[in-house]
Amino acid sequence: MKLFTFLIFILFYIQLSSQTIQGTITNDNDELITVSNILIKNVNDLDNISEYTFSKNGKYLINLKKEYQKIIIIVNAFGYKEGKYIIEKPKKNEIYTINFKLKTDTTRLDEVIVIAKKRPFTVKKDTVNYNVKSYLDGSERKIQDVIKKLPGIEVNTSTGEIKYKGKSVETVLLEGDNLFGYNYALGTKNINVDMVEQVQAIENYSENQLLKGIENSNKVALNLKLKKGKIDFSGNIDLGVGVFEKGKKALNINSNILGITKNYKSFATLAYNNIGINHSPFDYFGFSVNLEQLKEKDFFAQKIIPETRFSNTLDDKRVNINNQYFGNYNAIFKINKRLKVKTNLYYINDEITSEQLFENSYIINNEEFTTTDNTFITKNPKQYRSDLEIKYNASKTSLLEYNLRVRQENIKTPSIILSNNNNNFESLLNSEDFYLKQKLLFTKKVSEKKVFQFSVLQSTNNIPQTYQISPSVINLDDYTANIQESLFKKNYLETQATLFASSKKGNKYTFSVGGILDNNKLKSELFGENLIESILIENSANDLEYLKKSMYQLGAYHFNIGKWKFSPSYSLSYLNQEIDNRNNSTKNNQNNFIFEPSLNIRYRLSNVSFLSTKVGYNKTSNVERYLFLNQVLINNRTTISNTPSLELQESLNYGVFYYNNDLYNQLQINAGANYQKTTGNFFTSSIINENTTQISYFYLPQDNSNLSFNFLIAKYIPFLESTMKLSSNYSISEYKNIINNSELRNNKSQFLDTKLFIKTAFDGFVNFENTVNLSKSISENENSNQFINESLNNTFKIIIKPTKKWFVLLSLDYFLPNIENKSEEYVFLDASIRYRPKSNKFEFNFVARNLLNENNFEQVQTSDFSINTYRTNILSRYYLLNMTYNF
Repeated sequence: MKLFTFLIFILFYIQLSSQTIQGTITNDNDELITVSNILIKNVNDLDNISEYTFSKNGKYLINLKKEYQKIIIIVNAFGYKEGKYIIEKPKKNEIYTINFKLKTDTTRLDEVIVIAKKRPFTVKKDTVNYNVKSYLDGSERKIQDVIKKLPGIEVNTSTGEIKYKGKSVETVLLEGDNLFGYNYALGTKNINVDMVEQVQAIENYSENQLLKGIENSNKVALNLKLKKGKIDFSGNIDLGVGVFEKGKKALNINSNILGITKNYKSFATLAYNNIGINHSPFDYFGFSVNLEQLKEKDFFAQKIIPETRFSNTLDDKRVNINNQYFGNYNAIFKINKRLKVKTNLYYINDEITSEQLFENSYIINNEEFTTTDNTFITKNPKQYRSDLEIKYNASKTSLLEYNLRVRQENIKTPSIILSNNNNNFESLLNSEDFYLKQKLLFTKKVSEKKVFQFSVLQSTNNIPQTYQISPSVINLDDYTANIQESLFKKNYLETQATLFASSKKGNKYTFSVGGILDNNKLKSELFGENLIESILIENSANDLEYLKKSMYQLGAYHFNIGKWKFSPSYSLSYLNQEIDNRNNSTKNNQNNFIFEPSLNIRYRLSNVSFLSTKVGYNKTSNVERYLFLNQVLINNRTTISNTPSLELQESLNYGVFYYNNDLYNQLQINAGANYQKTTGNFFTSSIINENTTQISYFYLPQDNSNLSFNFLIAKYIPFLESTMKLSSNYSISEYKNIINNSELRNNKSQFLDTKLFIKTAFDGFVNFENTVNLSKSISENENSNQFINESLNNTFKIIIKPTKKWFVLLSLDYFLPNIENKSEEYVFLDASIRYRPKSNKFEFNFVARNLLNENNFEQVQTSDFSINTYRTNILSRYYLLNMTYNF
């Protein structure tokens, strides 16, 4: 017992008089190094190890057994440089915490060289960095051609809109600056692929740095990282000269200039072409709505007489017979640390021509008849536009922003129409569009977790239109021509105050209050002309004012519970509407209190996949599109009128979505279902005969519904060295209408579109790509037969790269517009050859399009009472030799 007590005393004494050294051992990336040796040496005897221990999972602890005047701690780990630390006169009973960060030990191997391919992407927090070079096959010219190949990203080539993980991209940055805004198609369509090193996909994007980490930002942005040497001043000049089938010159000339310095960033483009390319972000061919127009639709007045839309399933480059001049300049000036100015200037002048045949086969109330219109159209749009943005940081916690946009647009559309192979018409539509929008936004960060914003937005939009047609469509015996005039003016004013906040737990909430004053004025008159005078046609004058006033309060709260994220939100508003019809001196007024709740739930299945669901209820006013009571003539056949109603449309929306974007395993799976039911709609009542169509819109508290499903799976299959992508969309719509004085008809429309894409990635010099697309539409009425159409499209490409200097692309497109009737088949053969000398300054391309010289294209669409055949001419065969100079 005495011996045992003595030993316990000695051990206790040693423990009390010793020093403890502990800490962690990490690498340059702050990752724990699993195993390492920790050596303790007396500085006076460095040849011998006094004490030692080992780390476990990057952590170590040692109790010194001896007393020292001065020690050195040495840490060794395989693959890392040695770490050292000296302690002068270690104190007794002291605990020292010493953390080591070891640098990687790189050793040059004289006999062995290991070369590895650069990874196609890297992931860091909310950002995925795509290395552009890894996704090139040689066919790409502009950066948009690469972006649409990146996994997880989709591009709408008609509008330029980009989606990442199913979300619309907010903007495309250039070296971190928002140069293009919502019109980012300017950059993606025109920046050469050779200029860009990386494309970064950034989630939870906040342009306003004061809101970063506080607002619940579901926004996504792309950032273009330029190659070294492309900073300061760079660009390219393209000169393409060729010939069309009948000897007409084919031209494609454009120049892009990029300038980047410390305080200045700019991108400018100047282009002309007549081979169907649209260098601008504005679609005057099919009038597809781009992202900017979609976000600003509430500020736009209505065009009472619609512009001619050239709708086609073919690529616009085949059917857009154009003559386009386009110029654009974008610049950001950093005046000083606090002041930044951005300007965007646009000019477009185009001439689009088309020959179109519309053949409509109707079956209405057991009566069958056919109408035809053969039209020769020339559309000449011109647009001048200027944007200005000023940002001033009054302090580190406040930001003042001012945005101004001014646009003047003029479109002239002369047409010649042969109707029913009998009646000849000549028409001219003149449309002007003046638009001004300005917004003042003040942001103040009141604390680390709270930000206050106040904004004022004002816009004006005036659209005068004149439509002339001869001979007269209405009362042919009395008039030789008709003139339809209209003027729609819209003034919009909105103020809003918003509080953004986040809690210590990371929950985020937003509250807003605001008010809107929306004033709309419409005048229209239809005249009949004879040799002596112009006479106002009876029941054709409209003179009215529609005023919409609202006050609203918005709220949203976002919180996480484990893998779940809940986002409930609501809108509470008071809406006052008034229509003052000066034709009959009547006024209609209605007040509504509106509550609109919604809920989004998201469950994170893994780091690469999630499941989400949403449900929402909305009440909106749609009367602005159906304001005028008396008839308006919109083409050689059609007049439209309305029975205005201030009743609101109720909408219920349900959706469930699954998303998986596994970049490491090169697997992408998207699936979703959405159901929408609307109660209270404007329905159509149509009177159709061989020569005229009268459409009247009226409100009924009846239902329309739409159910849609979408699915996409994409996978790289290693043993086939190929990527496969299967996508499918299916929708069912139920709606109502009245045709030729029938009862209210119940109709159903179904649409299925399936696409299979296969592309090889062989190491050899030849690769292949094939896309097959099958579409089917079914339209039916409860009392009539179904109208069915199926179409098939297959595109096959051969990609040949015999050397680094040469590239060959052969493409074959096959279209079958109506599978049941195989009499009309279309085959398009294209070829391109590119040569790039070693210097990379020059590049030469030879392009041959439509080698089989197809001269028209036909497509078939169905409705609940007709089959509509549409035929249009297309760009004829042409050859083009293009030289590119990069600087």
